[in-house]
Amino acid sequence: MPTKTLAVKFPLEINEETGSFTVYSMSELTDVVEQNIRMVLLTNEGERIFNSDFGAGLQRYLFLSETEVLRGIPGDDRYPPIKNHIINHLQVYVPYITVENLEVAAGDSLLKVSFKYFVNGSSASSEFELTVSDII
Repeated sequence: MPTKTLAVKFPLEINEETGSFTVYSMSELTDVVEQNIRMVLLTNEGERIFNSDFGAGLQRYLFLSETEVLRGIPGDDRYPPIKNHIINHLQVYVPYITVENLEVAAGDSLLKVSFKYFVNGSSASSEFELTVSDII
């Protein structure tokens, strides 16, 4: 019986045995979830074709002060408080997870985001950590 696949792995690569793209299987559920979380957090709004609201665009927060990152910039809708911004985007684009203990550290052109998540309706859970810097 063939293995059930969940998603294509990024960056794209060809599986030499099958001749198709390399994919994630059900046993790699948290890997798929983390790939999806990274895509949401690192994609800039307006960057995804046919869905201009997709993406949290965390890189744009890099050069703000720690206070501006954590509290947002009053009167500027482009810079809401980062924790709210992350949670809102994950609820819309990765609605099958529950996020707990979201922490954000900012400073010196660096953002560090970490949290624990649970995959709703399963026993899968994991710790997620992402560091965003001005050097890609």
